[in-house]
Amino acid sequence: MQHIKNIIFDLGAVLLNLDMNKTALAFQALFQNREAHDIALGRLQKVAFFEKFETNEIEENEFVETLSIALDGQIGRDTIEKAWSAMLLDMPAYRIEMLRELREKGYKLYLLSNINSIHLRDVYAIVRSEHGDLDFDALFDKPYYSHLIGRRKPDADTFRFVLQDAGIDAAETLFIDDNLDNVNSAETIGIHVVHHEPNSDISTFLNNYLKH
Repeated sequence: MQHIKNIIFDLGAVLLNLDMNKTALAFQALFQNREAHDIALGRLQKVAFFEKFETNEIEENEFVETLSIALDGQIGRDTIEKAWSAMLLDMPAYRIEMLRELREKGYKLYLLSNINSIHLRDVYAIVRSEHGDLDFDALFDKPYYSHLIGRRKPDADTFRFVLQDAGIDAAETLFIDDNLDNVNSAETIGIHVVHHEPNSDISTFLNNYLKH
């Protein structure tokens, strides 16, 4: 195996524990019935509403307003945002320590996440509540958030953009993600990949992987 010098992490279900079903259940509870929820969700998915929010084609106020309209305007912004972020759980301390140790060993670390402004704000809040005055972004040589770079996984050009912007070689880079489509896309351009089991122990696995 080519010597790995750079590691690109996904965020949700790799570093931050995630349960997307919690958001689905939270929104179902806001609608009058399951049918109304499914109809509204289907309409939004048809126009790639959530994906566009992740690339900032739809900005935050429009996102919340659209969901409010879908809920007949009866639900306030705070309630909508709380439901939207219900999927975000916790970030165990051992994963923070893993990142610090990897950088001490000389690895360059990057973060590539399909995310949006509401979720990123709440991720920062979770990190602060659990780990004090920690600058999460400073744990990486550079984080790449989809809504800030205007592109998202699994588009291969997203990976090319990160490699070029970071000035790193695909053959010396490892990408870790729980989404198989993202992993497969990165692999097509020569990046080493690991398809990670969601929310599982990444530090022990990675320590063993890097020994080979």
